[in-house]
Amino acid sequence: MYGLTLCGVCRRPRIVDKSKSESACPYCNCVQKTKDLACYFESADQDAVREALAQATGFVPPDMAKKKQRIAEADPYSTMVYRYEHCSDLEEKMVILAEGLTAIKGTFTLDDVREVAGDRAEKMVSAMLDRCIISEVRIGVYRA
Repeated sequence: MYGLTLCGVCRRPRIVDKSKSESACPYCNCVQKTKDLACYFESADQDAVREALAQATGFVPPDMAKKKQRIAEADPYSTMVYRYEHCSDLEEKMVILAEGLTAIKGTFTLDDVREVAGDRAEKMVSAMLDRCIISEVRIGVYRA
């Protein structure tokens, strides 16, 4: 059984597990005996108590449709650059770069790689060719 109560010290609403003898407040860390807490909502379903807490505090869940729309409208180039910069594996970086530039531009050149990889562009292209991540479709023009 779970209950919705107020902390005796900080007076913030919180959820307690009534099957436990003591409960610690997640906000002020005050430990209280569960039997001494007055619950103003109880349920065997923890999700129902969470919903009651959300309603009591005025929590409004984020609109996931807006988030998905924002992700769908994201600029593919900046997304590729972000993924490239935040990747730690060198081989994965090459794959992200090659597939990203191919998806965005169709074919790409050393200058396109240089915009993302900087001074390492020549080494990146050479390593991508060696690992068959890209192929040279024309002189100086590459594709994943």
